[in-house]
Amino acid sequence: MCGRWSAHTVVMTIKHVIIPVDFSEVSIAAVDHGRWLADRSTSTLELVAVTTPRYAKVTAAALSSLASEQQLDAAYRVLECENEDIEGKLVETVLASTDTLWCVGSHGRTALGELLFGSVSADLVRDAEVPIVVVGPHAKVRGDADVLAVALDGTTSSESILPAAVAVANELGLRLRLLQVGLAHVPPDAADTNYLAGLSHHLPHPEHADYDTLYGEPGDELVGYVARSDDVAMLAMATRGIPAGARLSVPSTAMRVLRHIDAPVLMLHPRDAETEELVATSGHLTDLRKRVVVGVDTYEASKCAVDWAADEAARRHAVLQVVHTWHIPVGAASMYGYPIWPDIEACRTAALDEVHHTAAAVIATHPDLMVETIVAEGGAVQAITEQSEGAELVVLGRHHHGRIAKLLVGSTSEAAAKRVECPLVIIPCVEAEAAAG
Repeated sequence: MCGRWSAHTVVMTIKHVIIPVDFSEVSIAAVDHGRWLADRSTSTLELVAVTTPRYAKVTAAALSSLASEQQLDAAYRVLECENEDIEGKLVETVLASTDTLWCVGSHGRTALGELLFGSVSADLVRDAEVPIVVVGPHAKVRGDADVLAVALDGTTSSESILPAAVAVANELGLRLRLLQVGLAHVPPDAADTNYLAGLSHHLPHPEHADYDTLYGEPGDELVGYVARSDDVAMLAMATRGIPAGARLSVPSTAMRVLRHIDAPVLMLHPRDAETEELVATSGHLTDLRKRVVVGVDTYEASKCAVDWAADEAARRHAVLQVVHTWHIPVGAASMYGYPIWPDIEACRTAALDEVHHTAAAVIATHPDLMVETIVAEGGAVQAITEQSEGAELVVLGRHHHGRIAKLLVGSTSEAAAKRVECPLVIIPCVEAEAAAG
């Protein structure tokens, strides 16, 4: 077990720290962490944003304004993208930056398609396959801390973070501490700290090895340990990089930690990440639980479809997944040339409130039904199609005023039927329309 990696296989020199921003609160919160990383590594700091050529000048002005407001000694750059593949453009830039440490803000939510720095941060970690510092919603800069704690569970995948952790700790002037979690995965011939003691012999300075063993649920134990340890500046861990839809069946410990931990997390998705608990089809990980998927605009507009889907899920003893999509309203600039940025947090919060309201209504009438809410920024067709993989049924309401209905029924019903990968049921929502009228 202990001969599968070498601390000398990764040589990393951090000359630049880059922070992708979309001007949401969560991305701006990563700025302080990026500044701390740049100071620790004596690196340059840069802000980047992805936009279409049409909004490049407006975005550059907004980046300049942000750097001034934050009193940053930082450069800024606009990455132009002809389409809306933000994550793809960032991955391309990450792979071209061999001497750069990226610091990305994230909500760390489990819902499908949390765009910008929800799903984009997760997708970035998964697709870039290089170590990235991810700043969760509760992370704070621990300026006086000097430890990089590394989470390990005895698997090859978890140990893949070690070379990068050693290199980053060296660049930031941090001490390493190995944390053993998930004792069920530790080799049979290992006992308690024996496993960590063996690994520590491969560290650059094994005589200064520092390690600890945590018992209990890995996510909770790691969050609690960091909260109790004032000397831990950052946690490092490998992630299997499970897509959001699949995370619903195989919870990601890394994402669960990210949602609650009060320190940044150095994450790495190794190329050979373990995915044995999921079924891979056409390059995607598919959730094969018994699921009924229902698309909603608002609960009131889609009530007939939601009620029918809930009854059907209960009859089938299946999970009910409520899918809702939203878009960010974009304005180019005011009449005076100043950029106008929408309240992204308000848009996201409204979408989350809508699905939570729908879920509460379903649970009120079906208390024994497992209900999962999925929020996706962007296209309803893509969100519904992704969730239909491996599902037993997709249910949609037919009405005249909903985005999902406009995209998936009526004039586009033939296209929808070709894309959805399971039986599709359309429920007329006459009562909802009448009530709204």
